[in-house]
Amino acid sequence: MLRTFIYDTLIADGAMPSSVEIAAHFSVSKPDALRALREMKVGKTVLPNPETGEIWMAGPFAAAATPYVLRAAGRRWFANCAWDMLGVATLVATPVDIETQCTDCGDPITMHFEPQDQSLGTELLVHFLLPARQWYDDIGFT
Repeated sequence: MLRTFIYDTLIADGAMPSSVEIAAHFSVSKPDALRALREMKVGKTVLPNPETGEIWMAGPFAAAATPYVLRAAGRRWFANCAWDMLGVATLVATPVDIETQCTDCGDPITMHFEPQDQSLGTELLVHFLLPARQWYDDIGFT
């Protein structure tokens, strides 16, 4: 139920729910909401911030602003990386405009994604610094 609430809120509002919002929704205290986030057993999908306990990321969504921005119908989402940017575009199931930048030269990159055809209408190359098997060794770096 908690994971469903997190993703439903995130997709509908374009913002990660806070522990206060989670507490209010489930009629529990904020410390109980933070504990529930810490104790979620969903692999590496929802990760709390190690310092605050608030949601740090709910893969593929980032809780804080990143260079990977997606917009649709007045909502804005941030992705953790280029790979997650494509995951967000798919999960929100609506046409999105994507804004990012080339990590090599800094040039802006914009794309439009249509979920019906799963096409970005462009040819781009994504470079990953680490092999996928090492991504979760230090997810903050990855």
